[in-house]
Amino acid sequence: MRYKLACFDLDGTLLDTLGGLTRSLNAARRMNNLPLQTEEQVKSFINNGVVKMIERSLAADGKVFNAALKAQLLKDYVAYYNSHYLEDTRPYNGILEVLIRLKADGMLLACISNKDDEPAQRLIERFFPNVFDYVRGSVEGVERKPSPEPIERCLNHFGIQNSEAVYVGDSEIDIMTALNSGIDSISCTWGYRTRRFLVENGALFICTEPIDLRNIMR
Repeated sequence: MRYKLACFDLDGTLLDTLGGLTRSLNAARRMNNLPLQTEEQVKSFINNGVVKMIERSLAADGKVFNAALKAQLLKDYVAYYNSHYLEDTRPYNGILEVLIRLKADGMLLACISNKDDEPAQRLIERFFPNVFDYVRGSVEGVERKPSPEPIERCLNHFGIQNSEAVYVGDSEIDIMTALNSGIDSISCTWGYRTRRFLVENGALFICTEPIDLRNIMR
């Protein structure tokens, strides 16, 4: 295999969480007397963590929002999502089979996400039990992607060189993360960004089906 370690994004790469994120965001918006938003809108808010998602959601209303509303919406979203995180959430077709094959090939597997660490850990445990060797979501004191810090911590954990690792994701944030970390990247088109968008944002390798991942990593 070309790499010893494959790091994966979570939302839009391993799991289709758009329905669940939209449901939770709209539940919080309803609690705060805000109009509901579509999945297409919510798709554009994702990838920089929950705080940025809330900020983008409020900005899309076209009105000036204050810190108090932002804080309340965030609180309501987190509370709802933590109780409903499995709803409208599923692995992408074929991704589990590919992960199992990569592991059988001797590769180390990591999931590094901007989603808060607790739900990230629970989702991986629920849908990919005993598959990943390392799982980290966003935690206080560690910079989020596209900072290289989450990747560097993972590489140091395993004692892996940058040239021996690859990052797999569905967004421009994932491409930037890999670039900032000095590792290769693979962009997937089944997530929340189009192939054209990924190309325009510097995608190195692009795959359209999970099975393509194994072929690229050989």
